[in-house]
Amino acid sequence: MRSRLFAEVTGPASGLPPVLLLHSLGLDHSMWRSCLPFLAADRRVIAADLPGHGRSPSAEDTGAELAGLLDDAGAAGAHVVGVSLGGNEALALAARAPDRVRSVTAAGSFASLDEPERAAKLAATVQRASGLGMNRFADAYVTETLAPRARRSDGPRLRDVLAGTPLEAYATAARRCFATDLRPVLPDIGCPVLLLVGRHDTRTPRSCAERIATGLVHPQIREIPAAGHLANLDAPQTFAASLRAFWSALE
Repeated sequence: MRSRLFAEVTGPASGLPPVLLLHSLGLDHSMWRSCLPFLAADRRVIAADLPGHGRSPSAEDTGAELAGLLDDAGAAGAHVVGVSLGGNEALALAARAPDRVRSVTAAGSFASLDEPERAAKLAATVQRASGLGMNRFADAYVTETLAPRARRSDGPRLRDVLAGTPLEAYATAARRCFATDLRPVLPDIGCPVLLLVGRHDTRTPRSCAERIATGLVHPQIREIPAAGHLANLDAPQTFAASLRAFWSALE
């Protein structure tokens, strides 16, 4: 199956497994640009736009579209890396298509939200985006989410991506994100899983990673110092080094 998702492919075709990168809610493949110099020197890297984000259309079956991206790249399997929403999708793909996923790294992700918390988070997020409008919402998101270095280097680009997202598309993606419940499928994930936590992440703190780990067969948890919710942006070199150390033990 050919995927309808957009992806930016970089790095050389080599004997090393490729990497599939999945972004967070409201952003797109460009959130990985600060990491790419540290990841794509020796392997193919596929940075996707998830359904309803960036240049990708909406889709009913995200897992099938992601598997199709690997088919399009000629990749039998890949290390799958996701941040926030992307980490949730990476874990779901590993449970659904274990033969296509060599390992998962999920950063700033969660297994599920209890119903009162889920409803409250969704309502607050959508109401704020609606009340501010996507332009002012994007300004606030960048200021509140990124560390100062990332705010300067990546903030303007990410702000424009989020500001350019239609409100209804963002609300639809938020509903999907906050409705995540991975608990039934976590025991089906047999590949190694690395759970990364930004030390200063108040949105998905270490307890979220620990909750995911309780359902997994082969989990590891590592903390990224000087990083918040989007650790790949706040500390790209440290984030990439954690990935490389994890993969080297598997390859």
